Amino acid sequence: MDQRALPEQDFSMFADSVRRSGPARLRVTEAMTRLEAERLRVVRAMERGRPVAARVLGRGGEEINRNLSREVPHWRTLDSVNVSGSVEQLAVSLPNNTFAMDAGLQMISVWHRDALSPEVRLVLSGEDPQVYFFGYGPLQMKIVDGVAVLLEGPVVRNQRTVIVVRDAACMAAARHYWDAVRATTYPCAAEEPPADGLTERQRRVVALLLICSSDDQIARRLELSVRTVRTEVAVILDLLDAPTRFVAGVRLRERLSRTLA
Repeated sequence: MDQRALPEQDFSMFADSVRRSGPARLRVTEAMTRLEAERLRVVRAMERGRPVAARVLGRGGEEINRNLSREVPHWRTLDSVNVSGSVEQLAVSLPNNTFAMDAGLQMISVWHRDALSPEVRLVLSGEDPQVYFFGYGPLQMKIVDGVAVLLEGPVVRNQRTVIVVRDAACMAAARHYWDAVRATTYPCAAEEPPADGLTERQRRVVALLLICSSDDQIARRLELSVRTVRTEVAVILDLLDAPTRFVAGVRLRERLSRTLA
C-alpha cells in the first residue's frame, strides 16, 4: 500500500540550512569517529579469532545481497544510513523496499546527500517522505530491530564483507551516530523539482521515468491505471518541451545539472 503523504503537501520547511549546519555536521563526525573505532575493534577481534558478538553476513556483493534477501523478511524495524547509490541500483532496491514494507517492515532510510548524483536525488525525491530522507551521514550502516548493526567487515580473500554486530559498545555507538545523523535530515520530497507546475503525482512520475522503462511499470509502482500514467506522462512531456520520453530524459538531466547540483 502506498503510504505517501497527501498530494501537494509543502515540504519547503524541512529543507533549511540549519539542519545541515556546521555544528550538526560536527556532531555527526564525532559520532562517526566513535562508531568507526568500535567497528575496528570488533573487526580486529574477528580477525584474531577472539570472542565478540558479531558474525559475517556475507562476502562479496552477490553473497551479501543473497543473504540480506533471506534475512530481511524476519526484520521488524530498519534504520539505515546509505552513503552512495546509482539509478540502476535504485531501480532494484526501491521496489524491494516497498515489498518489505508492505509485508510489515518499519523502515527509515537516510541518504548521504553530498555523495549522490542529481539523478539519484531526483529518483529519491519521488519516494515516501515518511521513509526516505536526505542528510549528512558519511558512514554507512543499518540498525536492525534496535539490537544489531550491519557494518563493513574485514576483507576476506580480497573481498569486502558485511558483519552483523550485537556487541553492546558498538551498538551504543551506532545509536549515537544514528541520532546525530537524524538531526540533519529532511524528506527527500523537499528537493527542488526539475520543472515548474508539477503536481505531487506528476513529480513521482518524473522520478520514475529514470528507473522504469514502461508506463506499465510506473502504473504498478504508483498503483494507478496505465491510462492515468500515460495522461500524466503527456503533461510532463509538454512541460519539458519534449516530443518523446528519450528527449524528456535529456531535458531532465540538463535541468538537474542546473537546479540540483
